Amino acid sequence: MTDPALGIVADDLSGAAECAVHALMRVSRSTVLLVGDPASPPDPTPGQRLDTVVTVDTDSRRLERDDAVRAVRAAAALVSGAPVVVKKVDSLLRGHLAAEVAALAAELGRTAVVAVANPALDRVVRDGVLHVGGTPLHETDLWAVEPTPAPSRVAEALHPLATVLVPHTVVALGVDAVAAALSDAAGSGLVAVCDAVTERDLEIVHEAATRGSSDVLLVGSGALAAVATRALADQRREPDRGRGARTIADPNEARPFEGRNPRTTGTRSLLLVLGTRAPALPTQLEHLTAARSAQTLLVRPGVLLDDPEAVRVELAGLPRDGVVVVALDPAAPADPTRSRALGEALADAVAPLLDGYDAAFLSGGETARAVLDRLSVHALEVLDEIEPGTVVSCRPGGRLVVTRPGSFGSASSLVDVAAHLLDDPTSCPPEPTHTATRAVHDATTEENS
Repeated sequence: MTDPALGIVADDLSGAAECAVHALMRVSRSTVLLVGDPASPPDPTPGQRLDTVVTVDTDSRRLERDDAVRAVRAAAALVSGAPVVVKKVDSLLRGHLAAEVAALAAELGRTAVVAVANPALDRVVRDGVLHVGGTPLHETDLWAVEPTPAPSRVAEALHPLATVLVPHTVVALGVDAVAAALSDAAGSGLVAVCDAVTERDLEIVHEAATRGSSDVLLVGSGALAAVATRALADQRREPDRGRGARTIADPNEARPFEGRNPRTTGTRSLLLVLGTRAPALPTQLEHLTAARSAQTLLVRPGVLLDDPEAVRVELAGLPRDGVVVVALDPAAPADPTRSRALGEALADAVAPLLDGYDAAFLSGGETARAVLDRLSVHALEVLDEIEPGTVVSCRPGGRLVVTRPGSFGSASSLVDVAAHLLDDPTSCPPEPTHTATRAVHDATTEENS
């Protein structure tokens, strides 16, 4: 079996899908393998070679620390043959950063090089401090719902790993200077934390880390994974085709995605499952309702947790054609300490519905993964990117799945997803006038707040 040229290990599904779709700039086919806890990496289909780029979702950001470590160790077995491995981490440093980096480095026998900046999102690292929109992360409210304060430095997020800073003054000198700094760090057994304020800075770090080394472990956001992908030779059969078109390198190759071709068969029904309560959600729903006459079911968190049967009854009455939305009610109170239980309950409720629709949009990486786990989906073939972070994939059997981080998306983003999947030529939806929704409620049960 041929080893991959690049391995990517991500801690949530939406991030993994975003990395995998970027690989279509260089390869004809890109898949995401889903592992987790209990950790048992999926075996490739007999006779199937691994893709040039292997992307693994460990679904570990929401796990307990020890479970996250086990999931990462399982993922290491799938990427160990790749000369370059990228540990994709959250660009806001959330999750089990230190534990997962340490576990992956130990399993692979490599020293990590860290560059977590994502300049396109205005998330840069200066003097070892992550800045978001010009403000140090720990001075923002972006960790308001996290159980601990935001780290004041990248090195703090990596504690207890021993680190050394490669400041921007060194990065600005170019590849030779950074390569020397990385060599010194590795020789001392230290994890190098690199400043980066531009995409070019990330390219310099990547080139320095891969120069003269056959086994590299890079740690960074999706921006660093994209740099590693762009560094690959173009291996597409038809390099000039549009991104996302599917080309089979070997027509005799065994495939886990047999079934109808989602790129040529019309999609008539779309289920949107919104496991996020992001502030932009109400406006997005208003636009979708106005443009598509979407049938929307708002689920109150307290009812979903305390009376799931009432929710299932409501779900049973939803139509199975057109555009249908199931969303957590953004106006209803929710207990933040029960957020994980809420996501699991939502997945339990909606997973049985997915096979009744041609396509599903799953917003929020944890929501998407929980739903797919219940359907025993172990791999997704990525096809296209509608907009940054909004990735179209195919699950075994041929149905489409769109994943997106919960906080992403403009006011018209859900309309754009529906238009892309349902092949509607309308590009300028009308302004919304109202939201036609139904709310699940129980007049006799007090909600948790």
